[in-house]
Amino acid sequence: MSASARSGQDDRPLLLVPRRVPKAWGEELWLNSTWGDSPAGVAGGGTLAQVLRRQPRLLGAWSRRLFGDGLPVFAKILRTDFPPLAHIGFNSLVRPQEFLGWLCREVALLSALRRSLRTPDERAFRRFTKAYGDWAAERALDGWQAAPERDRKFTAALGRFSKLERRELLQLCEDLRRNRQRIVGVLNLVDLRRESGNLLMIKAGLIHALFGLSLQFHPQDATLVALQDFILSTRGRSRAAQKLRLARQRQEGAFAPKSEVWMPLPFERQLRLAEVQQSSDCTFSVADFFTPFIWDRGARFRKGHPVLGTSDASFRRLLGVLDFSITSLASIRCRPQPSEPGPQAKSCRLWRLLDRPAVWPFFTVQVLDLAGTAAATARWVAPLAPAFQHVIVLSGKARIEYPGGTRRLSAKAPAFVPARPTADWAISAGEPASLLLVSVPGPR
Repeated sequence: MSASARSGQDDRPLLLVPRRVPKAWGEELWLNSTWGDSPAGVAGGGTLAQVLRRQPRLLGAWSRRLFGDGLPVFAKILRTDFPPLAHIGFNSLVRPQEFLGWLCREVALLSALRRSLRTPDERAFRRFTKAYGDWAAERALDGWQAAPERDRKFTAALGRFSKLERRELLQLCEDLRRNRQRIVGVLNLVDLRRESGNLLMIKAGLIHALFGLSLQFHPQDATLVALQDFILSTRGRSRAAQKLRLARQRQEGAFAPKSEVWMPLPFERQLRLAEVQQSSDCTFSVADFFTPFIWDRGARFRKGHPVLGTSDASFRRLLGVLDFSITSLASIRCRPQPSEPGPQAKSCRLWRLLDRPAVWPFFTVQVLDLAGTAAATARWVAPLAPAFQHVIVLSGKARIEYPGGTRRLSAKAPAFVPARPTADWAISAGEPASLLLVSVPGPR
């Protein structure tokens, strides 16, 4: 086989086998993971991580110059059993020391609750967890407003799992409620149903929490400014490349950075969203109102020290990199903007959601809508690109066409398309379909 023929085979799109990751609150479908614990498979055998280790050139020279030889973007579909609500950023100025006090008090109150528990086995612990989780979810929906009657019902149900007297247990629940009301009172509450079709930029350092999950943020990227300079540089590219290399060296040994975007998807009364992020799973959790404990031969904290929870000193270190500025929803929202689909496009529309390297140099996101029917196939021909593309089906089914073959795409069968300097590829559908196209910002 000639070298050119081998290259053509190597450049074919890879149909991926996502990894389903069950969670206590729902599930995540990891679409293109290259992580060791749950790597995405490749149809026909092996994993995407193995393919890219053998052939990093499939990422494209441009992506490798920006991010090295690793896949810089990770995508997943997330589903929870909770209402589609989220806290995102602060709605008012908060003194870090005051916020620290609330977080420390949360741990102290939960520690008192844990010490009082009377759960001799895992079965009893699960019953306690169910009673506690139902109470927390109900109270959170009301913004942790006072409702003494509901608390009395909860403490009555909780009484058999606690050594505390009813009056003491009721006071502990009231203290937890009041402290959590303070915390969520300074955070933006977002109804994600109203953001269907938009992208929300959750930058590193921005505090956030999907309803039912922990309050958290992610490590910041030390290469941010250098990435922006390199992508936007039209002259002095070599100097920008040197700055990027130095920034990357400074990042080594630090926590892996993670900025992400959320795209809420219609899914009745529960939450379903597509999440695209820097390829990192590093998260700093600062409060878990809903599932603070796990069973490990006894009730233990899920985060921090198993008996004591997160320490005051740990909170101080974390809050040093937390973004305490006020966040407006308009500043993090990306609405779809129509984009030219190209002269060969048929019955399709292309939308640009995120391609703003001056603000977000990590990845780009587009949506492709195909209005195919049994009688008229919709088709979009991809332009040549200096980097890989990740193709995710949000609804419907489609086909990816390339020189020498086609492959079927679905919500559970995404594709990784290598950087293609010479050959085109296309997406077609004989039914309505919507797809997400993810890559890295091209040179400006």
